[in-house]
Amino acid sequence: MKKIFSSIIVILLLIFGYFYKDELGTDQKTGTIDRDDVVVIYFPSDKYPETARHIKNAIKAGESKYCTIDRKHADENREKSLKNVPTKKGYDRDEYPMAMCEEGGSGADIEYISPSDNRGAGSWVSHQLSNYPDGTVVLFEVN
Repeated sequence: MKKIFSSIIVILLLIFGYFYKDELGTDQKTGTIDRDDVVVIYFPSDKYPETARHIKNAIKAGESKYCTIDRKHADENREKSLKNVPTKKGYDRDEYPMAMCEEGGSGADIEYISPSDNRGAGSWVSHQLSNYPDGTVVLFEVN
């Protein structure tokens, strides 16, 4: 009797998981996601090569390839990610995941890159995502 009951529970859990997988969320660190509503952004490496390289390197090092837009915590995330990372004359401190991502903040990957590349890339990303609300999940594909 216990075997049958256990089998029924397992089957019910599998059925639940199958039908409610979209609500179960995302494992942001491993980069796995079970949602159909991901927005894909094709980041132009020809326009912003330093930022593109940084995104690729950070993802390869284990950072999430997804960004959940969270603009209201961007300043807080930037402060956390850049804490104890000194400024360097002639360079910006670029963080990935970006400060405007829920995945950003403490533990973000930081690289020194040229201000023109960093600020141009930031403006480009901001423009691309301007019509999407907080909570939108974005996948950055670097061209």
